[in-house]
Amino acid sequence: MEDNKNFNELLIEILKQIHVRLDRLDAKIETKADKADVNALKVSLEKDISEVKADLSAVKQDLSSVKQEVNSLGQRLDRIEGGIATLRWIIGAQVAIIGVILAIFKAF
Repeated sequence: MEDNKNFNELLIEILKQIHVRLDRLDAKIETKADKADVNALKVSLEKDISEVKADLSAVKQDLSSVKQEVNSLGQRLDRIEGGIATLRWIIGAQVAIIGVILAIFKAF
C-alpha cells in the first residue's frame, strides 16, 4: 500500500510538471501567434500608408491645378472689373459731353 501511495504521489508530481510545461508551451504558442498577427498588421498598415501617400500626392496635384485655375479666373475677373470701370468713366464723360452740347444748343 505504501508503494502504491508513493507511486500515486510520484504520478501526481509528474502530472503537475507536465501541466506546467504545457502551460509554458501554450504561452509560447500564444506569443508566436501574437507576433504573427502583429507582423500581418504591420504589412497591412504599410500597404494602407502607401495608398494614403499616393492619394495625398494625387490630392496635392489636384490642388495645384485648382490653384492655377483660381489664379486664372482671378486675373480674368480683374480684367473685367477694369473694363467695367473704364466703361463707367467713358459713359460718364459722354453724358457730360452730351449735356454740354445740349446746353450749347439751348443757348442758341
